[in-house]
Amino acid sequence: MRMPFEHDPKIIHPITLKQTGSIAQAIIELLINAVEANATSVCLTMTKEHFSYSDNGHGFASFDDVLRYFGRISIPQSEGEATYRRLRLGHGKILAHASTTWVSNRWSMTVDTRLMGYNYELEDLPKALPGCTIKGTWYKPLKDPDVMSAIQEVYEGGRYASISVELNGHHITCNPAQEEWDFEDGLAYYRLKEEGPVSVYNQGILVRHDSSHVWGGGGLIVSKQAIRLNVSRTEILRNTCPVWKAIAKTFSHLIKGVSGRLYEDRKSEARREMAAHSLLSGNPNIGSIYSHEEVITLMPGKRHISLHAFLQKAHCSHGNTISVVEFRRDVSKGEAIAREGHIQVVHPITLERFGCTSCMDFVEILERVLHNVAQDTLSRNSHLPAFWKDENPLLPRLVSFSALQDTFQERTWLVDEKNVLDKEIRRAWIDLRCCLQHYACACIGAAYSNDSFGYDHHPLQVLLGESNTYEAWTDGKTYLAIDYQIVKRLKADALKTVAYLFGLVEHEVAHQGDSFGCGDDEAFNLRYKKISLGMAPERQRFIHMWLMKYAASLESERKKARDRASNKRYLFDRPNSGHLKCGPKAGNKNVSTRSPAMDKVPEHNQSLSTLTNQDLDPKGVGHEPPDVTQTVKQARLNQMVVNDRGCKLREALAAGIKERDPAIQRDFEEAKAGILSILGIDALAIDPDVLLYLCECWVWEGHQSREEVLRAWEDREWETPRYDMEDEHEYTCAYSIELHG
Repeated sequence: MRMPFEHDPKIIHPITLKQTGSIAQAIIELLINAVEANATSVCLTMTKEHFSYSDNGHGFASFDDVLRYFGRISIPQSEGEATYRRLRLGHGKILAHASTTWVSNRWSMTVDTRLMGYNYELEDLPKALPGCTIKGTWYKPLKDPDVMSAIQEVYEGGRYASISVELNGHHITCNPAQEEWDFEDGLAYYRLKEEGPVSVYNQGILVRHDSSHVWGGGGLIVSKQAIRLNVSRTEILRNTCPVWKAIAKTFSHLIKGVSGRLYEDRKSEARREMAAHSLLSGNPNIGSIYSHEEVITLMPGKRHISLHAFLQKAHCSHGNTISVVEFRRDVSKGEAIAREGHIQVVHPITLERFGCTSCMDFVEILERVLHNVAQDTLSRNSHLPAFWKDENPLLPRLVSFSALQDTFQERTWLVDEKNVLDKEIRRAWIDLRCCLQHYACACIGAAYSNDSFGYDHHPLQVLLGESNTYEAWTDGKTYLAIDYQIVKRLKADALKTVAYLFGLVEHEVAHQGDSFGCGDDEAFNLRYKKISLGMAPERQRFIHMWLMKYAASLESERKKARDRASNKRYLFDRPNSGHLKCGPKAGNKNVSTRSPAMDKVPEHNQSLSTLTNQDLDPKGVGHEPPDVTQTVKQARLNQMVVNDRGCKLREALAAGIKERDPAIQRDFEEAKAGILSILGIDALAIDPDVLLYLCECWVWEGHQSREEVLRAWEDREWETPRYDMEDEHEYTCAYSIELHG
């Protein structure tokens, strides 16, 4: 005999709790109820203690409707019978958050799951009230940030709902037909962005935000027809929904058309993330992605290159070795190490792009990707790169960045311009140093002098330095140093180098203090942008002034040469003439002595350099660079030790779990029996995750008394974060405990 399955009333709590989500999600379900009830408007209010809801829909038309649609949590709907519903689970979501009273037509339903369980009081009203009205009291009062977060989530989730929604006195919905879109067809409205997530709305109700790497860009999709979703309405049934397949095809074509114009010159991070995921998933164009898409980011300077270029450079230029920076806090040191040019250093954004948590994960990812590339290459009968062995690529060897960091010596000090610059460059630099110094004072707001071309106050002396870490640096008080290697570029490309040096001054001044190890946060970027744009006219004036001073310096040198030649001729002619000749004629006076270009340039402050060097390198050991070859070799050995230790640790953990698991399982079974006995309920009447939480408190924290269990049950402790983010301990779960009845 064939018999149907039936639902036990005791599973209602787990079902609704599993589907509840946030308070805002439960409120959005009420908006969906209104659409299904053919309502045209909804009025909502939310406070820390209460909420109220009312719509002008048809409500529960009869007593049978109350029993069928309110009294039953789930009812399957036929295709086309409902706009959003498939199982009618939505109205049960609010029951997990608040005690509620529902009034519709001639019936009033009161629900308080904490006092009444999953039962409701039904009352027949003497007078019919149209629509549906709900008043509720939160089981746990909300805090101000919780209320604001919920309001924002409701606003975002129901933004394009087909009904008018008023929340706390503000109209929050809009009609998509009245907005401008990049494209529209019979299935959906489409809006495109270069970056950011893709927000998907199912007939005006938000479903989810797709990550930008899924599409290669960002945007917004508001469907006109229903999209098939999972039960909790949080995911699209992408493989089975014909409406979504057509929408996705259209949006993919649109985003490629928009981004194609961008990617010719500048590839976005969304494009790089999409390419990385395509390499892992075995995209049909994996060969082209491997060769051309920029999926690896290197230091210094966050340079983006393809995976093929990355492997080729490692094999041909760095002995097939790489190092990976795992944490963003180490980027500045990674930049310095990479600037030495002895090894490729991978930026941590590459790990995030591939979804890696450690450098070992990155190596494993590379192995998987290259295996996919090899299979694709061989299937097309193409030739593998020269640095591959048969079908297996020669993976780069990982070098421990921590070892490189420990042995790296930061060498930063000031130098004498007479010792590091030749005569020709020094002439250009001396005049430029004066202009840069005045410009630095202008950037920090010093008073302008009417008697000269510059500024009265000179707190920052511009000096030359040498560093393997910084191009420029400052203590924010007395000096601003520039690496002399950059200044030497004046000989090859003077104007380009001068413009770059002025940019360095702006960058250092924007730090507003000591720039050693200082990161470039958002506040710094705003200051730098303000200086760069606001001081553009002054920067141009000082560059022009440098050209005038440099020209005057060259003219003065020519004058000296002519004067020396004239003097020699005069001494030679005097004995032959027999009378005193007039002295040599005055030199060319095209350059006025009163011009600012003739102002005397102050000498290099050697005493300041000496004192500063004592602070930068008190022991005087920074001038000797370390043995790079030996450093890389030792770092490679350190990485091998770390890898071996990690393998042994994983094996030991696996063996320990196997030994402990039966004993732990027995402890949890005893805890389960004790908790159910204290609460006086059956295992099916409690959510498994809640039971697991209580069992963990019983086993690990010793909360075994009746009072402790009842307090945790009444306070619903599992709904709040159990551990602080600043907790010194780490809690990991290396096993799974089965608590289902």
